[in-house]
Amino acid sequence: MNSRLLTLLLVEDSPEDRDVFRTYLEEMGEYSYRFIEEESADNALAYCKREQVDCILLDYDLPELSGLEFLRRLVDEEGLLRPPVVMVTGRGSERIAVEALKGGASDYLVKSEVTPESLYRAVRNAVEKEDIRKRLTEQRALTGIAEARLQAALEVLERGQALMVLDRDFRILLVNSSQERLSQRKREETLTRSFWEVWPELVSPKGKSWAELHRVMSERVTAHFEDFFAPLSMWIDVSVYPTREGGIAIFFRDISEKKQAEERARAEERRRSEFEQQLIGIVSHDLRNPITAISLGVSLLLRRDDLDERILKTLVRVHSSAERTIRMVRDLLDFTQARLGGGIVIHREMSDLHPLLRLVVDEVQMSFPDREVRIEMDGDGQGAWDTDRVAQVITNLVSNALKYSPAGTPVTVRAWGDRDAVRMEVHNLGEPIPRQVQEHLFEPMRRGNEQSDRTSRSIGLGLFIVDHLIRAHGGTVDVRSTSPEGTTFGVRLPRRPIESLAERV
Repeated sequence: MNSRLLTLLLVEDSPEDRDVFRTYLEEMGEYSYRFIEEESADNALAYCKREQVDCILLDYDLPELSGLEFLRRLVDEEGLLRPPVVMVTGRGSERIAVEALKGGASDYLVKSEVTPESLYRAVRNAVEKEDIRKRLTEQRALTGIAEARLQAALEVLERGQALMVLDRDFRILLVNSSQERLSQRKREETLTRSFWEVWPELVSPKGKSWAELHRVMSERVTAHFEDFFAPLSMWIDVSVYPTREGGIAIFFRDISEKKQAEERARAEERRRSEFEQQLIGIVSHDLRNPITAISLGVSLLLRRDDLDERILKTLVRVHSSAERTIRMVRDLLDFTQARLGGGIVIHREMSDLHPLLRLVVDEVQMSFPDREVRIEMDGDGQGAWDTDRVAQVITNLVSNALKYSPAGTPVTVRAWGDRDAVRMEVHNLGEPIPRQVQEHLFEPMRRGNEQSDRTSRSIGLGLFIVDHLIRAHGGTVDVRSTSPEGTTFGVRLPRRPIESLAERV
């Protein structure tokens, strides 16, 4: 057991937190402690000036000033902290952590995540790093750097953390044993030689390592990056820090396994995407022709006047099923284009929404012969649109309104024109769409009502396609759904001239 006595200054305005920190550290039993407690930042700074402290536990949120300001005031004119600081905070923030470490803190802990082991480890590492710093400072007072003493300090680093120290001319001054293992070169082969001589493959101003090492050396800033180390076919995680002597310290870590796992995941995602694209394309195209033939054939039969009621009902069901399947195939193709291809294509031409609306509603109502659809039209319905795609929008909205409303209730379709656009609303009564469902209603594979849609075999692409088609025309689509008023889908189609023969969204 290490019997060293540490003087620990607790700069924390919460007595409860101070009690927790004392208890945690005393549980570990590796050191003896003399705790000094201060709630005031000014008193704590004054204490540091007159008494020696081995480590400070510093709260980020102090009454008079922040922990970062405390750090700045603690730093002497040479930029060295005395004593080392472990910052603790009640807010887990990567930004705060980075600022604390840049400000000179040895470590950063979130109060809710502190354990006896993590607190002890942070204090121990801070004290050991300060010991190393002091030894390095003592060596600078000598005629040169004694490699044997420094090497012992470097090996304090965690196992597997490779370190290399360069002087301002990029000559290699120090390496630890982990660096020897990672680079597969003995230190005798690298010490006093230029980094670029040892690793000539990295001498390229366009390379990340070359650029970052020179930037840290010249600008005296820190850097963190990942790079592929071609000589050893290895991905490495690199952290670079400027040193007091004008050189840099480089920390390396092998992350090849992590990169390989990421590449395997990307490859699997590409394979899955390609399979989905091929599958949807094959199914959509192979189904379209036979189903279209069935739909056309049934449409011709329905025009006959000599059909009895039983055959007529059967033909209506077949026609409804064929039309539903055609819509599903069309939605699959549009989904493929929108998500995996180049977008949904539209072809604009001058047309009138009002007669198109009546024609499409009549066609949809053939599949719902027992339901009432009311049409209200007003104003000018002229505009430059893709009539087939607008008909697709009307079909999807009216079909949904009929499917998701109680039998015996009407569906109302209203269209009117104003100066810049033509607007359309499709309204139905019934249970409202829950608000949490509304937020995702225009995403693929979503449905307004899962229960009522089970028998329709919908694939949940209709509203996703509607949204894409309306946005392709420069318009908008929205939904309002409440218990007393029912559900209304609103569409706005701007009147704008034909700008191109084909557009995509």
